[in-house]
Amino acid sequence: MGKKTFFVKLELFKCQDLIALTNEVQDVSSAYATFTLGGLTKTSTCIKSSLDPRWSPSEKFEFEVDEWENEFLIAQVFDRSKDGQDNLIGSAVIPLALYAGSRNSEMCSYPLVLPDEVGEMGLPKSDMFLQIRLLNGDGSLVEELCW
Repeated sequence: MGKKTFFVKLELFKCQDLIALTNEVQDVSSAYATFTLGGLTKTSTCIKSSLDPRWSPSEKFEFEVDEWENEFLIAQVFDRSKDGQDNLIGSAVIPLALYAGSRNSEMCSYPLVLPDEVGEMGLPKSDMFLQIRLLNGDGSLVEELCW
């Protein structure tokens, strides 16, 4: 029996209420997102001068994985810096097991956990809006996990 392949398709729509990393008046971020799964990282375009960036049209990413039951998508949002030292605004760790079955096609908001040096004890404040789909190798939706 051959090795099964699964696809994780995600669509990035927007982020909301990102934190400003400096104390300057009317500070904004130049935000971009990275998505890491199975050792592979993919990066969105940068949306300049906004604490509520919207990717329009939405940006789509695809990953191929051999198994999904114990895999996690790591989503991170960064503020692009002119000096090349980009700063982490927030991150989310998303279990792929959430996307088996009926939840497969919904757009969801994910709270971004702030880095400890920035946030109030790492409590989430900002949100990222994604649609994540978990597909079998033939393109059909992965059904519920059965134990």
